Amino acid sequence: MRLNAPCQGIDFRGKDVFGNRFQLSDHIGKRVMLSFFRDAGCPFCNFRLYELTHNYQLWKEHNLEIVAVFSDTPEQVRRFVAKHPRPFTMLADPNLKVYNYYGIEHSTSALFKAMMFKLPRIIKGITKGGRPSNNPHVRIVPADFLLAEDGRIEHIWYGRDVSDHIPLETVRRFIDEGRASGRNATSRNARGRDTRQHAHPTGHSKIG
Repeated sequence: MRLNAPCQGIDFRGKDVFGNRFQLSDHIGKRVMLSFFRDAGCPFCNFRLYELTHNYQLWKEHNLEIVAVFSDTPEQVRRFVAKHPRPFTMLADPNLKVYNYYGIEHSTSALFKAMMFKLPRIIKGITKGGRPSNNPHVRIVPADFLLAEDGRIEHIWYGRDVSDHIPLETVRRFIDEGRASGRNATSRNARGRDTRQHAHPTGHSKIG
């Protein structure tokens, strides 16, 4: 069943494709883009990963972390995806446990729609390392979830076909919203300090 924003993110834990411990709630305090992909060899997925890699450093500087989830084994993810430098967290979920938590869908029509109308994107994905594989979850439809600093999901994007992810411009706006709220919080804290200083001027307060 699909999730509806705003809602609380569903915490989960495990290991990334290199064996490092991972828990989603460890990212509290940061903005998080949680992205679900079909499989590691998928040309659509590989082109999207190229886009995320290209933007990641700037986004990280603005407090956004990326977590990419694949319906493959860790070995398959390392074979197809990690052979190119990927600076963000990658998780393998071949049993689709986390996919089911987040309501990720399966659709034959979404698969054929992408194959018929997104040929240029397939070609771009192949140039970035994507190759068809024997993954049994070929009908998975991608989805993206944007989580705020408190772990709440603010934006959800369920793909319209197997190549479809949340627009990069939406991610940039989400980052800007976080930066704006951070500036507002800093301003409120500064005003609060000024008020306390006026109420108790330094050198004039006494105890006892």
